[in-house]
Amino acid sequence: MRPNAPLAMHPEHERMLRELDLLKAEYANQCNNRHVLMDWAKPQLESLYFLRVGDLQIELLLQKAKMYAAKRKLEMIQKAINRNEEISLPFIDMMVELEMQEQTEKIEQAVEKLNQAKNLLSNLESPERSAELRKIFREMAKELHPDINTDLSEGAKNLWNAVLLAYETCNLESLRALRLLVWEVRNKNQHFSDENALMSQISMMKDGINRLLAEMHAIRMMFPFTLEKEMNDDAWVEIQRAALKTETQTVEKRKIQYEKSIALILQTLEL
Repeated sequence: MRPNAPLAMHPEHERMLRELDLLKAEYANQCNNRHVLMDWAKPQLESLYFLRVGDLQIELLLQKAKMYAAKRKLEMIQKAINRNEEISLPFIDMMVELEMQEQTEKIEQAVEKLNQAKNLLSNLESPERSAELRKIFREMAKELHPDINTDLSEGAKNLWNAVLLAYETCNLESLRALRLLVWEVRNKNQHFSDENALMSQISMMKDGINRLLAEMHAIRMMFPFTLEKEMNDDAWVEIQRAALKTETQTVEKRKIQYEKSIALILQTLEL
């Protein structure tokens, strides 16, 4: 007796399965594009910006902090004089230092950003490794992304988290090893016998793709992407650096004026 032949799939059902498979691939591709945008392009552009103008931004922050400290010291001295109180310079210096803590933290953060920028741009992945990372991630996103595969087991979810970690840390070797595990857990026999469920999955994939495209458009409308062209324009960079130098000089002049006023008051009071 001949074995039963496999049942033929309805052409429309087969078409919908093909469409869903293409949509899953496209969703995985757009997920990869968003990761590239946020985890690679954005940090690199920010680093390039800080590397080109960050040193002068830090100098401006330092001069603003010094100017603010001199201004507050002058105000506290004048306040004590107006109230006919004893002027305690150590106490005033201590109060100014306390007020300056937030400014000091901002300067330290800016210095750290500049150091991170130098480190990131000096340790970029090669184009070949970057391309392979993205290729493997797209493959595994199609198999494991929760938005594409709504019935993942706990093991598959943990595997997806490991994939994300390897991808975000640019660990190509781990990603290669994880791909082998993904192939082992892949469910090749997944079918949608219910056309309503199939149509729902197709609709969900389309909505997800549109959402990712909208998110990436919004991201590109923000810093640092709005300055991507300018950051590679040496003339624009020089204009920004000149503007920062001018502002720094202006702030420094104001600081000197405050310091001269303080010195004059203290000389007058013989303090």
